[in-house]
Amino acid sequence: MDALVQQLAAVEQEIKDLVKTQTRLQKKDHQGAITDEEEIELAGIDKLLEKLEASAKRYDSYIKLAIKEPPESKSFSEADSEWIQAVTGVSTTYRKWIDYVIDETVHPGPEFKTAFERVGKAFHQHNEAGRRIFLNLFLSDIILRPEFNETLRIFPELEVTVVETNGPKKRKLNGRTDYTVGFGKGKDMFDNTIPREVHLVAVEAKTSIGEQDLWQCVAEAASLYKTRVDADKANKRVWGILSNAKQWQFVLIDEDGLLWQSEEFLLDLRSYDESKVWQVYRIVHYIVKCCHEACTPPPSMASSFSPLINDYAAVFQNKQFTIYI
Repeated sequence: MDALVQQLAAVEQEIKDLVKTQTRLQKKDHQGAITDEEEIELAGIDKLLEKLEASAKRYDSYIKLAIKEPPESKSFSEADSEWIQAVTGVSTTYRKWIDYVIDETVHPGPEFKTAFERVGKAFHQHNEAGRRIFLNLFLSDIILRPEFNETLRIFPELEVTVVETNGPKKRKLNGRTDYTVGFGKGKDMFDNTIPREVHLVAVEAKTSIGEQDLWQCVAEAASLYKTRVDADKANKRVWGILSNAKQWQFVLIDEDGLLWQSEEFLLDLRSYDESKVWQVYRIVHYIVKCCHEACTPPPSMASSFSPLINDYAAVFQNKQFTIYI
């Protein structure tokens, strides 16, 4: 586009110079001092101006089209670390995440083990759809825990798009999440409006996991981070979960836009190994709990301050975070 701008500037300068020449020759013509050669030159200026003005108009239209040109785009599944960082500002350098808190007092509901074993018997695990059943089991059991007071709900297939503009160039990152967990208390189950605020957990389900699958999960979480940054949210942290039900890995993007990755955890879907299942369950619970607390004011805030603050606390009850599978 820089070349177009330069060409337009050159044509506009030619027009200015030609108009000056035309004015000078017209003045001489009125004075009766114009030569034969100058008279011929003056007669041809109008046609030259018409051509130059048409060229200027054409270059101007090209520039406008270039400005309106759709941004270069990559989907979540196509994005690599460089693209994610360029669009979202998240630093994708490897950092090991180890400071998550495992609460030993947290354990699955009484029917969880039976449901886990029944899923393994009832659903073939050859493809992604079968693996999702296990993930659904973990998510639903945690979302419906009493400490969340039925405020959370899973919203499937949320579309997310973020765009970064650098001068005339635009870069886009977009895709559809599998699940978004939001503050859905009192929300009709068929209401198709998406959550207004997102403290997000991106969950990407696969049958096998490779490096690009990790970057897909990171791309989803990073897009949600940028959404919060662009909206000037006070809490910007987001989380990601990558799993094929057997392998589990967790990511965090912190307040400063730094990416953190956990080690990988393994489950045997053929048998219920309580220690390993509970470890994964507790990490997922920790992430959901962090999201919930980030959007929910402490009880003391709601009870100790004026009605104005209580109204503000009520607004927080509508805030959400998101999970992708």
